[in-house]
Amino acid sequence: MTISNSIKTLTATFIGFAITGIAHAQSHQYGMSLHDELVTTNSGAITTHPQANVDASYNIETKHITEITDDVYRIAGWGIGNIIAMKAPEGWLIIDTGDNTEVANAQRFALEQKLGKPISVAAILYTHSHYTHGTSVWADEGTKIYGHEHLVKNLQADSGINVLSGNFATRAVIQFGMLHPLEGKDAFPSKLGFSKDKLTGGSGFVAPDITFKDGRVETHTVAGLTVEVLPSQTDVLDSVAFYFPQQKLLVSNAMNSNSVFNLYTLRGDIYRDPIRMVDAADLALSRDIEFHVDIHGSANIGSVAARHAITSFRDSMQLIHDQTLRGIAMGKDGQEIAEWIHMPVSLRANKETYGQVESYAKQVYNARIGWMGWDVYDINPLPKQQQAEKTVEAMGGADAVIAMIAKAQAKGDIASTQWSLFLTTQLMNMGVMPDEVKQLRANAARTLGQHTTSANARGFYISEALLHEGKMLYAGTTLDNYQQLSQLLGTITAEKLANSPLQNNVNYLRFMVDSRQAEGKQLEFNLHFTDEHEHYAIALRNGVIAITTQPNSGKTFELTKRDWDDMLLGVEPFSHLHQDLNVLEQAIVR
Repeated sequence: MTISNSIKTLTATFIGFAITGIAHAQSHQYGMSLHDELVTTNSGAITTHPQANVDASYNIETKHITEITDDVYRIAGWGIGNIIAMKAPEGWLIIDTGDNTEVANAQRFALEQKLGKPISVAAILYTHSHYTHGTSVWADEGTKIYGHEHLVKNLQADSGINVLSGNFATRAVIQFGMLHPLEGKDAFPSKLGFSKDKLTGGSGFVAPDITFKDGRVETHTVAGLTVEVLPSQTDVLDSVAFYFPQQKLLVSNAMNSNSVFNLYTLRGDIYRDPIRMVDAADLALSRDIEFHVDIHGSANIGSVAARHAITSFRDSMQLIHDQTLRGIAMGKDGQEIAEWIHMPVSLRANKETYGQVESYAKQVYNARIGWMGWDVYDINPLPKQQQAEKTVEAMGGADAVIAMIAKAQAKGDIASTQWSLFLTTQLMNMGVMPDEVKQLRANAARTLGQHTTSANARGFYISEALLHEGKMLYAGTTLDNYQQLSQLLGTITAEKLANSPLQNNVNYLRFMVDSRQAEGKQLEFNLHFTDEHEHYAIALRNGVIAITTQPNSGKTFELTKRDWDDMLLGVEPFSHLHQDLNVLEQAIVR
């Protein structure tokens, strides 16, 4: 057989296989996370066994400190994030510093109690930007702090002066059940749910003194220990892993097999590319590992256990990526791939405790193809309210739909519950939400929240139930919708502005423009900040504010950062600088 004939045969085989897949492949795993038996936890939460067992699986049921190998300790149980403490020749080395200063105080006290003496911390290493808020407690005089070069920027993007910070915070509150009751059926059944301390706890973050270059393997001597810094972009782009060759120890972030990695978080985040995680795992697996401690999950002792955990993580990520692209090649859209994708039971069963595979497949599809599938209706769909009105009208009107919802819920099965939730969405989009419909929607959301193994999904479902029952309270206010919370959490304050870099504060003006009010308006001016010795050129045109450092032909005004902050807050009008800036006042909203 010639080479060309071999290629033809191989191509024909592949095409035949693909066509067969289109015609016959059916998933028996779709909705797998919704079909476990219910249990009740000690706190009274009604949930599934996998979700109730999360704390045991992660080995965080109790607050404890375990010696992993000589002079290496895992500090666990204060939340889902582990802290690693190592005794080094020049003092102690701490990897990550916890959720807040209150937690860090308890963790440091517990470590010193276990050791029977105070410690002196020579160095702090950050795996990524999420668990960095207890640093001021762990840091001693002369402590050196190490982290990725983009860590501070990423931290500020999530919680600093950022137009999206209110949305980020609100969706985190919903997903992590921060406003759920602590006991009873709606309590969060595992530490994948967070308390309000996550919002209110004190931050002792300290920026790194020494930074790692993005994407580069580096070797450092830290507190007298040799440490390899391995690029390890997982849930955030500033994530790294640390390999200690002398101890044959790997400390990683989110690279474990206790649950399927949360490739897409329902609260929303930048795209988590599964292939960058495959690359991170392959790099880690090239090292001689005897001890593996991840920031999340249980420790893996011994090379077999360590390699199994990292390999399982790696392969699950590649499978989701490769099978999604295979589904695209077979002509499937994102939802069809979510219904079709199959993962070996050993990788999936009882491990969808954070997110769910269907969400991950749709995210990979969206990242590669975008939101458009094959239905041309989606190109220009009816406005949501009008579509809902026509749907409900076709079904016999609102009263008929309400009767259908009650009938579906009475059946009690998952599919009927999903259908009833869909129907309440149509009424909600119409603005038809009497108390009866609110309760029906709450019933459906709560039932699905109880039945899902996914902490992400439970957080959203139970929050939805509490919202429509008038039980979502924040700062003494009963929330009618999540937009209220987003505005509360995203409000810029004098304190936030004072702690934020000038560049961020100047660029915030871009997001205060209402393009309707700004239409037809034009303005150019320059700002010279005398205290920061920085210059910005600002132009209002075409419904946007363009900001550059190249001076424009407008007037130049001198001011301080405090002056600018006061104008953003509305304490002083922009016209305080000059009457021409009244045009700017007319175009912005606060």
